[in-house]
Amino acid sequence: MEQLAQEFEIHKLRELGKKHGNALKNLVQLEDTKKILKATIMLEYQIGSNGKPTSVASQETFAYADERYQKHIEAIAEATGLEMQLRWEKRIIEIKLELIKVESFNGNAEKKAYSI
Repeated sequence: MEQLAQEFEIHKLRELGKKHGNALKNLVQLEDTKKILKATIMLEYQIGSNGKPTSVASQETFAYADERYQKHIEAIAEATGLEMQLRWEKRIIEIKLELIKVESFNGNAEKKAYSI
């Protein structure tokens, strides 16, 4: 029974590992493209509506206020939440596996003590 429970938890851990890897990949990609998106938006605001160059601080303000950037930040927040959730689910399974090992060890020790 313990062997079956252990195999089941290991299988769940494998599946979660794949999901966690994809979530982490997505998060890293979003974090890296955040800078690219900000720079792209800042380039769009390099020349003001009056035809004159705008300051870098002004470009940055426009970039932060841009809807595309705000949506990107929301996507990063969602990806962070998913990655953290999957990380903790993996940790819970790892703890369950440790408990299964301890219970198995205790059962074997008890059998040995009573020479069963």
